[in-house]
Amino acid sequence: MLNYTLTQAPPNMLVVEVESAYNDTVKYGNMTLHIDPLFKPTEHAKIYGNVVAVPRGKCYSEEGVEIDPIVRVGDKVYFHYLTTNDEANCIYGNFYRLPYFWAFCVVRDGRIIPVGAWTLCEEIIEEEGEFTEVEVSSQKINAIVSASGLVTGIAKKSSTRYAKLKHLGELLSNQKTLDVSVNDVVVLAPNSHFRNEIEGKSYYTVRQGDILGKMEVPPPSQI
Repeated sequence: MLNYTLTQAPPNMLVVEVESAYNDTVKYGNMTLHIDPLFKPTEHAKIYGNVVAVPRGKCYSEEGVEIDPIVRVGDKVYFHYLTTNDEANCIYGNFYRLPYFWAFCVVRDGRIIPVGAWTLCEEIIEEEGEFTEVEVSSQKINAIVSASGLVTGIAKKSSTRYAKLKHLGELLSNQKTLDVSVNDVVVLAPNSHFRNEIEGKSYYTVRQGDILGKMEVPPPSQI
């Protein structure tokens, strides 16, 4: 059996240990269901683990801009799903390597700290109409109701244009001052974000460069 100690990651890479490459259970109400994660591997790839090795020297973004190397051995780190979804990144067993710029954030002493130029944003629900509380099969739900009393819609859509900034990391060395603060409602570049569950909460992971500005008057929404 292969057995050695990882003491240093390759340049601009991190080495992490995960419990498994995929999540093979899902929660449904009070039940835990076992699933085949390879049916939809990109949805069930594990996106967090513990850092076991960091590189020496400087670290860089995909564009070659220097990143503040804040990640420490022992941190819990959240990262891009391709880390565990691509067998080429497996060193051995449950040890994987990932580019430094694939690390979204670390969790240290209970704090979420974005890595590089990543930010974490809360989704904003865009109101597509006036919602009213109605009772359906003894369950109360919010729905759009027509003048005649018919339910015409129940789905509230997450905005792809706006989000609420919740965690903000350090600027890259070549970036100008970003004129936004935590809890601002920010404007996102098209196709610039994707949803990840981090510490039990759903966030958009967005690069700072894809934040176009902030809303002085937030759009009608429900956080």
